[in-house]
Amino acid sequence: MKYSNPLFALPLLLPLISGYHRQRCAFGDSCWPSPEQWASFNSSISGRLIISLPSAAVCHREHYDAQLCQTATSNWTNSFWRTSQPGAYAAIVWELGQDQCFINTTIDAPCGPGLVAHYSVAAQDVTDIQAAVKFADHKDLYLVIKNTGHDHLGRSSGKGAFSIWTHNLKGREWHNAFVPKGSPNGRTGIPAVTLQAGEQWLDVYRDAAEHNVTVVGGQARTVGAAGGWATGGGHSPLAHFYGLGVDNILEVNLVTPLGEYKTLNKYNDPQYFYAVRGGGGSAWGVITSITYKTHPNPSHVQVGFAQFTTTSNSSFRTVLSHAFKALPRITDAGYTGYGAGDSGYLGLIFIQPNGTDETFRSAFAPLYEIANMTNVTGQIGSFDFPTWMDYLNTFLQDPNIATNVMDTSRLLTANVLLNQTEELLDLVQDYPEMGLGFNFIGKVNSAERDNTAVHDIWKHSRALFTMSVDWRDDAPEAEKKRLKLQAVEVSGRFAEIVGPDGGTYINEANPYEPNWQETFWGEKYERLMRIKRVVDPTNLFVCNRCVGTDIIYNP
Repeated sequence: MKYSNPLFALPLLLPLISGYHRQRCAFGDSCWPSPEQWASFNSSISGRLIISLPSAAVCHREHYDAQLCQTATSNWTNSFWRTSQPGAYAAIVWELGQDQCFINTTIDAPCGPGLVAHYSVAAQDVTDIQAAVKFADHKDLYLVIKNTGHDHLGRSSGKGAFSIWTHNLKGREWHNAFVPKGSPNGRTGIPAVTLQAGEQWLDVYRDAAEHNVTVVGGQARTVGAAGGWATGGGHSPLAHFYGLGVDNILEVNLVTPLGEYKTLNKYNDPQYFYAVRGGGGSAWGVITSITYKTHPNPSHVQVGFAQFTTTSNSSFRTVLSHAFKALPRITDAGYTGYGAGDSGYLGLIFIQPNGTDETFRSAFAPLYEIANMTNVTGQIGSFDFPTWMDYLNTFLQDPNIATNVMDTSRLLTANVLLNQTEELLDLVQDYPEMGLGFNFIGKVNSAERDNTAVHDIWKHSRALFTMSVDWRDDAPEAEKKRLKLQAVEVSGRFAEIVGPDGGTYINEANPYEPNWQETFWGEKYERLMRIKRVVDPTNLFVCNRCVGTDIIYNP
């Protein structure tokens, strides 16, 4: 891991930077606090300071525990187990870095600390977080924030760092008429739910069903509902009607870089609130809870699906071409969806609450044309679920757990899908070993877009198209670097295709994105830098490719 200052490449923004440079002490540095200082701090937080270890450490000599090793081995790809471990990450690459600590090697095999923080505060309440922030500030510690470890950009890990682990902050409060603090007199409340930082989407959805409402949340079971998913924007199968996750945030409670506990909404601190709603990562403080709007349950959920297989490269190119061009029509009709493919196969699934057969037949007509092509085998159909929870119980999942998958992505507009199809297909054809995916498909309700920090491309996008690399845990370092650099090449090609106004979804992006400021935030980055200077003047909160950071991961 190398550190560099990305702002050297942004001369126009230099006047916005505070100029404060932190030493960022990590374990092993001479400035790392002494054992006595750590003991004193631990006492002040009721003994909640823990040593963080890679998830396979309990299977190796120094930390070996037969029972814990059996548990780890049995649950290696179980997202519920992984998210409950302070040193475990959904993607192994952000756990191990260049170190080795594998679950399937011998007791005496190497087990390095990797990118796992050395110490973590297993926070139980706001006061634990306040104490940790103040201690990190006073001791100039390299500070990271971790909840579930699902972050695709490695923002919740850091070699030798000091971590605040928010996973144990649980709680859901449902409101019939929520009114944000500081609202004008006479403001009418609306249905909402306040979620503590450690809440995860499957639990939230189940509880929402009991209250006969829905929440705009993610298409994953164990992703945190009040953390990085939200600060990155948060796409959702309900986005066509209700917008992104950030569009539904009414209020945020957090611990600021000064260690203060603060409530943010559009009335009491609109600038800070704007930055948190899409400003990405943990650049703004430690979120302790978020209050979201809730929405009525649909009467039913229509699901449409399409699967195509072919053994011919030219036929597969034709399948992809027609699929790209079909997406604007399908998303105009109100469908959101997801897709995946590789050479010769493409699978798509679409969702619409309260969808009708008539709407389906009209919207999916272009896909039926694909199924009738020569050398293509296709299946297309639809079915209904009686409730939103029935749909979630069937399709909600956590993909790519305990893998090394890295995505490179762009949000594609209708214009790109219809008129730059050949350039997209050339890109796919030039990198045949990369996986293909539509991590999200949909025309997003953008009524709140100008009030949030997410890229303006969300106003026009219809699909989040990804090309991904992966490798074996024990792959040679040269192979890993080759694939990482390949992903960076694809980022450059994507940028050429979508043009200077293009961008992507922060949470499912290339962790080594070269022009990340523009790609993640576009013209909004300058405003975010101004807010960062005000709310975090000493630049305590940094993470890979976050606003104002001096921590950058390179391939």
